[in-house]
Amino acid sequence: MRYALLFLVLAACERPDATPSPRRPDPVLLDDRAALLPAMQVDSLTLTPIVAHGAIEPEEDLMTLDEAFAEKLVAIKELPSQTVNQLTLTNNASRPLFLLAGEVVIGGKQDRIIGQNTIIAANTTQAVPVFCVEHGRWNGESQEFASGKALAHGRLRGNASFEGQSEVWSEVAAKNQLRQTRNATDTYRQVASQQTNGTIAALEMRIKAALMRVNAADRERMIGYVASINGKVATIDRFNSPKLFRKLESKLVRSYLIESVDTPAAANVTAPTVAEIKGFIAEPEQAAPERAYDTDEASTIRYKSAKAAKASVELKKKAEYLKKSKPVYENYQAK
Repeated sequence: MRYALLFLVLAACERPDATPSPRRPDPVLLDDRAALLPAMQVDSLTLTPIVAHGAIEPEEDLMTLDEAFAEKLVAIKELPSQTVNQLTLTNNASRPLFLLAGEVVIGGKQDRIIGQNTIIAANTTQAVPVFCVEHGRWNGESQEFASGKALAHGRLRGNASFEGQSEVWSEVAAKNQLRQTRNATDTYRQVASQQTNGTIAALEMRIKAALMRVNAADRERMIGYVASINGKVATIDRFNSPKLFRKLESKLVRSYLIESVDTPAAANVTAPTVAEIKGFIAEPEQAAPERAYDTDEASTIRYKSAKAAKASVELKKKAEYLKKSKPVYENYQAK
């Protein structure tokens, strides 16, 4: 009887209709703390997932902008002086608030995007850098802003992090023309809304289907993406550990799709090689660092070269007590 039961158990384990778990491809090392998984392709966009390699550092418990808005723990308003390139942000949460350069906030006198990748300390009010993405309006009864629930496309994010207001306006106008969203005030709002109104839903589903084939262990260790357009690296987003990345992953993917959707796929597109990705990362790191923005919680450091730029967000208390601690977040943008 005992042997009969054992046979039945083994037979059940070998059922031909059992769904196999995804095969785990060997990640390719990027450096001593990250590796690359096989790329996924959606028309002109190639996404190469980045996974943590080795031990993962304990992570600060950070809120995202959309989380804070949903829980009514953040308020963004025009300054009393009504300055175009600054808004006042109040973080009423008991946790620090992480901001991505290019996150869209709508309302006030004109729609804006966040101007720097940064972290705002808990229970803090301070002025934050922003850029106008609505060239033709400076009016409105409300002084307050709501989340646009979108992240600007890569070129616009890069202009926010590393360039100025005129470059931001030019890129908004160019994207509005490509997306056929030209409007009276030349606002970016309609492009932003296409990330959530179903316009790119079919493309997003293709990314999700590809991610379902990623091994579960690797999926849990994902910390970012290399986004390439027709085989050329355009943007790299890399977090120090998976928790914060998972909160922002959908927003990042939609940003990549909005960047790529207006570029027809070239014939025989191939993913960038590991050597090409490493070269793209090394390019701005040869430049001298410059301090772009400081809060009580973190410093934002920029590196700008002729071909690419990098922004790094570093926690101050980690820099002080843990000299070898890595940045919370790093962003690389092609020029």
